[in-house]
Amino acid sequence: MASRAIFIFCCLIVWSHLVFAYKQGDAVPIYYNKIFSLKNQLTYSYQSLSFICSAQQDARKKSLLVFDQDFRGDRLIQSDYKLNFLENQECKLLCKKTWQIEDAIKVEELIADEYLVEWELDGMPGATVSYTNEAPEHNYRIGFPLGFKKGDLTFINNHVIFQILYTVNTNQFGKYDIVGFEVYPDSISNGECSKKNIDYEFQQVTGRSTTVTFTYSVHWKEVKEDVNAWDPFLLPLNKERHNYALLNSIIVVLLVFSVIAVILLKTIHKDNNNQEDKDFKVYDDADDFVGWRLINRDVFRRPIYGGLLTPVMGSGIQLLIVLIGLIVCLYMGWYHPAQPGSLTRWFTLLYLVGSLPAGYWSARIYKLFRGKSWILNSILTAFVAPCAFLLIVFISSMITWSQQSSLAISFSGWVSIFSIWIFVLLPLTCIGAYIGERCERMEHPSRTTQIPRMIPAKRWYQLNIIRILLGGIIPFAVIFLNWHEFLNSVNKGEYVLSIDNTMLVSILLLIATSEITVVLVFLQLCAEDYIWWWQSFMIGASPAVYMFGYGVYFLVKRTNITGLVGVSVYVLNLVIGCGFVGLCTGTLGFLSAYYIIRKIYSSVKVD
Repeated sequence: MASRAIFIFCCLIVWSHLVFAYKQGDAVPIYYNKIFSLKNQLTYSYQSLSFICSAQQDARKKSLLVFDQDFRGDRLIQSDYKLNFLENQECKLLCKKTWQIEDAIKVEELIADEYLVEWELDGMPGATVSYTNEAPEHNYRIGFPLGFKKGDLTFINNHVIFQILYTVNTNQFGKYDIVGFEVYPDSISNGECSKKNIDYEFQQVTGRSTTVTFTYSVHWKEVKEDVNAWDPFLLPLNKERHNYALLNSIIVVLLVFSVIAVILLKTIHKDNNNQEDKDFKVYDDADDFVGWRLINRDVFRRPIYGGLLTPVMGSGIQLLIVLIGLIVCLYMGWYHPAQPGSLTRWFTLLYLVGSLPAGYWSARIYKLFRGKSWILNSILTAFVAPCAFLLIVFISSMITWSQQSSLAISFSGWVSIFSIWIFVLLPLTCIGAYIGERCERMEHPSRTTQIPRMIPAKRWYQLNIIRILLGGIIPFAVIFLNWHEFLNSVNKGEYVLSIDNTMLVSILLLIATSEITVVLVFLQLCAEDYIWWWQSFMIGASPAVYMFGYGVYFLVKRTNITGLVGVSVYVLNLVIGCGFVGLCTGTLGFLSAYYIIRKIYSSVKVD
């Protein structure tokens, strides 16, 4: 059942990426979506606004998952705009709307908060063209202003010009593909959208009852060159600055790798002709680094709360597969980061696929810890991380629901989440755990004594918290510039991304995390501290702590987000994102440390 569900899900993802061709005269529907603001994190359904031309039909257009739209606050309702393919229209009347005093007040509040309107056509969000110093060619920014202010006066954009870009479909004769949906707003008083004069009056928002006329025009523009419809949504990075950052990161990663190489040479390398003399020569001048040899009977002692470590580690493996899979799919061009919902759909698919190896390795490590109930462990693997994630989503949803925001997860969205969780994710995790339980138990290189060895007193720089803080500096430095650019682009409502740079930085982050965890855990063992299991995970997860800290700093110093609700939504989203990163890097740190420790203690004979 679970495998069939994944197959159907894959087919539907492929179906959602297909481009539907049009012929001349075909009706092209425009969907109302939402209004959003960069100053306020709350989004609202456009159809729910009382001052706009409401659509006659109120049925929501839902995606396969539903919750992928809810996470973005999308509420797609087919509008009453009448568009026919390749038919230009000028100054068409949509409706005349009578405003009450409450409507005018609401409009003024939304325009003061700089709310933008987002509609959709053929799966593409309506966008306005922007020009920047970094990118002189045109780029898209999603949405158009609901209105604008001039001094103390407020005006609403009651006229829109749709410019739809299309290309000839090379596979179907006489048909075309839509590759762009541009919206140019305007404010025109009394519905005189024909603009008989150069100077014309804007539609002012007054604090009294009035009638507002909403109009539109449609222009079709053929694009000759074959372009990706989503590329204009991406702004290019500053190549010189990011190349310098990449070079510095590579140098740092190589330096840490050299430290690991020295560690391995001093612990694993042997002279086959005279091993005893070789060991004496290696450690004669390294007395400060032989503590790890003294704890060989304790280093593989079962950790405290090992029954919780294995589900967390399993979820981390699941997210590692998601991260690597997303990078590969992005590089292969199987999805585009600017396409609405594509990231969520691929994330969900890869997360479900990763549940098999998550259950498998969680069961293998659980069996290594001599756990008694692999079924309970597999259930915890399927529930621990998703429960924490859904708890945060539920809190955020309750906050936004109290403000009547479209960011609140709908009932059908919750049904979709729990259906996938219970009927697909849980069975696949249990199947993977069953396979892992049937495998032969892994054996440690050295036996563990019944009485634990006393851990010597630590100096201040040997404290666990110091190692955790030190462990996150280098990996965070690797991704700092990209993390800053991401936060800055989200704050400005732009997409700043380079696929090649993203792939390289992600790989360097994983390598740096793995290396620094191995070094710090080895130094911990040299201090005769054998409680390293959880420590390796926390050292690996420490870059996420720095990411969260910088995200909060960015919120305070760089963003214009106002209000307790907006700040709460921002922080909760930051917790979710950094939590995912922490699980990935923490698990990678744990696995790296475990592999190196097994290598050391299996290769060096300790009496």
